[in-house]
Amino acid sequence: MIKILERSKGNVFGFEASGEISESDIKSVAAQMDEAVKKLGKINWLFIVKTTKYTGLRAMYEDMMWMLKNIKHFDRMAIVGDKKWEELLVKADSLIFGEKYFDISQLEDAWKYVEGEAKK
Repeated sequence: MIKILERSKGNVFGFEASGEISESDIKSVAAQMDEAVKKLGKINWLFIVKTTKYTGLRAMYEDMMWMLKNIKHFDRMAIVGDKKWEELLVKADSLIFGEKYFDISQLEDAWKYVEGEAKK
């Protein structure tokens, strides 16, 4: 499941993934984000990872395709997790997507980053 966090406002969106992520979850969030991109152009987002499970390959495919299609609309992206391998994966991904990793203990710093209060 993916939920949009209450602190989301303007062009800043926060998400939390928990349990399994389905193709329907991806499509629902993608539709909301597509609408935001149409209205705002560039968006910033924070993603708290509490799961890495997709219900199937199609869900993972939909997620990656949406990201690749919309990368030009992303400004500040923060991935928040608590595992070393997540940090390493984000560092590798950042070459393509440009996201920044924050440990869960740095959640407030991650919010400040996507809200534009911290340096890029």
